[in-house]
Amino acid sequence: MKQLFFTVLITLLIGQINAQYPYTQKFTFPAQLPTQVIYDMLSDNKGYIWVATDKGLFRFNGRAFVKIPFDNTSMQSVSYLQKDPEGNIWCMNFYKELFTIKNDTLRNYYFNDKRIVNESVIVNYVATKKHIWLASLENLYQIDKATGKTIKRIYSPEYLGITSIVKNGEEVVAYGAKGWIFKYPAEKVEWIKTPFKYNDTRMMSSGKYIYGAQIGKMRLPAFTVQKGRVKLTKPFNIPEDILVFHFASTSENEQWICTQTGAYLWNVETGNARLIFPNQSITDIVKDYQGNYWISTLDNGLFVCPSLNNKLYSINPGSGFDNLAKVTTINKDTVVVGSTKGLLTTFNIQNENKLHYKLPIATEIQFITYDSVDKVIFTNRGIINLQSPNPTLVEDYGKSVIRDFRKNLIVASYNRTYVLNNPLGSHLNETPDTTGIPLYSHYMKNNIFRPGLRIPVFRNARSTNILLSKTKKYFWIAYYDDLYRYCFSDSTFVVRKNNNQKLIARTLYETNDHYLLAGTSNEGLYVIQNDKVIKRFHVGNGLKSNNVKSIKERNGKIWVNTDESLQIIDLKSGIITNLLDEYGLGGLTVNDFSLHPEKLLLATTSGLVINDYRGKPVNEIINFPSIKALSNGLELSINSSLSADKNNISFFFDAIQYKSPTNLNYRYKLVGLDTAWKVLSYNIGTLNFYRLSPGNYDLKIQAYDINGIYESELKSFSFKVLRPFWQQWWFILLITGISLGIGYIFLKFWSKRLMLRQGLKERLFKSQLVAIRSQMNPHFIYNVLNTVQGLLYDNRKTEVGNLLGNFSDLMRKTLQSSDKQLQSLREEIENLTLYLELEKARFDKDFEYKIEINLQDDVADLIIPSMLLQPFAENAVKHGLMHKAGKKKLTIKFIQSLDGLDVYIEDNGIGRKQSMQINQRNKNKPQSFATKAIAERIELFNRLYKLKIRHDVFDRFDELNNSTGTAIHLFIPKYDKERINL
Repeated sequence: MKQLFFTVLITLLIGQINAQYPYTQKFTFPAQLPTQVIYDMLSDNKGYIWVATDKGLFRFNGRAFVKIPFDNTSMQSVSYLQKDPEGNIWCMNFYKELFTIKNDTLRNYYFNDKRIVNESVIVNYVATKKHIWLASLENLYQIDKATGKTIKRIYSPEYLGITSIVKNGEEVVAYGAKGWIFKYPAEKVEWIKTPFKYNDTRMMSSGKYIYGAQIGKMRLPAFTVQKGRVKLTKPFNIPEDILVFHFASTSENEQWICTQTGAYLWNVETGNARLIFPNQSITDIVKDYQGNYWISTLDNGLFVCPSLNNKLYSINPGSGFDNLAKVTTINKDTVVVGSTKGLLTTFNIQNENKLHYKLPIATEIQFITYDSVDKVIFTNRGIINLQSPNPTLVEDYGKSVIRDFRKNLIVASYNRTYVLNNPLGSHLNETPDTTGIPLYSHYMKNNIFRPGLRIPVFRNARSTNILLSKTKKYFWIAYYDDLYRYCFSDSTFVVRKNNNQKLIARTLYETNDHYLLAGTSNEGLYVIQNDKVIKRFHVGNGLKSNNVKSIKERNGKIWVNTDESLQIIDLKSGIITNLLDEYGLGGLTVNDFSLHPEKLLLATTSGLVINDYRGKPVNEIINFPSIKALSNGLELSINSSLSADKNNISFFFDAIQYKSPTNLNYRYKLVGLDTAWKVLSYNIGTLNFYRLSPGNYDLKIQAYDINGIYESELKSFSFKVLRPFWQQWWFILLITGISLGIGYIFLKFWSKRLMLRQGLKERLFKSQLVAIRSQMNPHFIYNVLNTVQGLLYDNRKTEVGNLLGNFSDLMRKTLQSSDKQLQSLREEIENLTLYLELEKARFDKDFEYKIEINLQDDVADLIIPSMLLQPFAENAVKHGLMHKAGKKKLTIKFIQSLDGLDVYIEDNGIGRKQSMQINQRNKNKPQSFATKAIAERIELFNRLYKLKIRHDVFDRFDELNNSTGTAIHLFIPKYDKERINL
């Protein structure tokens, strides 16, 4: 990981040349924290860091500074940060305005006492569970926190010049410059005189005690207050020319003195004060829940120290000279470091003495190799020893060197790999001693470096690293294009990947189990056994980067430094641990490292960092304060119910991670919608769900470190989306009731209608029987038989046969029509024709009829009520034509219209008036069945089929107004053919 907390600019607190201080980073957030002036800080119960500045109050979660707005203020600058027992944050500006945070806004806390408003100076305040204690120069005010009303004003016995007020739990202590102490609660609330007088005192609370001492440049004894008892301690041993600003406490055992020139860790009992954070005007120090120390300054922004265990040493003070490239442990006391400027220094980690070698500034130190036999150090700058600053030999040895058992020097350089004679011997420029090394004989070259010099040259190719095996029987050379293993006993082998592809390594290391580790610049780390690749570590299985810079081994674990982080690999389990995070060094750029028996040595861009193999004591739980849910602009509580038409919900969350915030991820699952966990990155703090279906939901979300080390508690937020009102039980019950009611009413209506319809059918059948009876009445049959008799007397047998045939057909068709309400027009015309033929036979040649048809459809496709027309024809014959002398004519016309069928029945009979007169004279004669049934039959059809049959009767007259007969017009609407059998 390149940087921690999105650091834009990292600078280091560097003190005196020979001093050691904890590794500390400076953070500037120009887009988020637009100021370098910080007055006060606070770490709250949720884990947030609050920063009071001249530009306002900011809240920090490890990733972003959020400015808290005011509802009303006279100035933006705030200080005097506090949290009350309920966790509420309070602050005050320099215009005596007090604020508390509600709904992420600084709300002005108004006092009801005008005396407070009129006080010229407010020294400080404390917020307890029920009260606000306010200290002016002369008075203390006890204020009801809920109402803002003054409960009591405690007067001073003399002009005190109150300098400090502090709380420790619910205990409140104030100090006056003339030696007065106020304590609450107490049997008697009053000021108490003490024998010591300090002009300008500040107090602080550690959670166990209250500490007090004088600020400025005076060095009087400090004091402690516990349960109302005051105890003097020794003065702190800070030089008197240093101006003390403030006191701070980060735990019961860590008290700090903030000064104009740095921060001191203070032992209150002994008075010993040790400079920890130098060279800054420090205003406050707080410690977050993960153990980071936050240091605020008056004019240089904010610093953070991940751990006090990490000591930073400045080896080569000066611009760019402390950028260290290599570090090697020589023994328990001594290490050698090389810089990117080519400088070499021997450093004693016990007494901090340094030996700088006299070398000109040049290119970067590429390697540092210690020869424990000859007690010399080989580097790409030459050979040095531990006693003298003067190099033993200045020579460019390229990228790496080893020595064979003849003490020859094997050099891996930029353009070839070769063997030189013992550089510490008396025959430096002669051919190397190859006795017992058959390998060299195959690679001997002449005239290398100078005429006559014969040396082994393995390849004229660029190499990056060389490594001698622990058995000293062979060595490896990493070339720009391949990895070779050379055996001194005369063999060479090219080490390839399993697919025979080239393995390009940049650094090599052999473990105690004789595994060869080959670090590459873009493929990670290869594990090789017996010249075969058996495993590979890369970004896909845990490495932070595939660019491996150096490799070491300690306690069976492999330490790998990449350009992103320093990591530990367990070769057996494959588990990878990010060491820089564990040691509180996240964001540190490590160029090289060395594993001292007792210390971890890191060559960094800022100097030498040393850690005692002590990880940072942090809480492994990530703080995850709360989840906020909003729907349609309203905040929801857990187990809230959303209406069906307002089923969108947004969740806002903010896990707090300072150790490695860019490694923070979230996993979440909305139970009721999701079946699998989903992942969010650290910079996403919102989840939106739209158009949720009705049902029960539960958002489960957890923050975790991607390295699997830290995680938060699993947070849960349950809610419900209600069904639409038409799916609610009450609505379903209501609709069911209404439906049952409507069904009951419908059934009643349908039953009644069915009964009515059935009655209509029964009446219609009765009327049909009447019609049948009208056609089969005895008088009609008598007339037919009488006609038959007459024809027989006249010996007109053929006509008798026809007449009887027509009569039998009429009777048959009449009986067939008896079970039909509707029939085709063709059948009705056939029946009508049979009837008229019988009447024609009766009247012999005096009766004529004519049926005219004018239709668009076939007569078989038109449907009309059965046995409807015959009664009209019978009336025309019986009442109009029977009493007429001479020629009797009957015309029936069928004309089809868009709406139905028009039927015209016209006769040339005596007319209705004369017919009525005849009927009056024959009162005893039975009335025709057909005449009585017509009106009722038509009415029944109209009611049953909801279609209206109309009929009209007209008298016909000539020019002299003499009756010429009767005309009947019937309109028969269209009937559905499917209902013919109804």
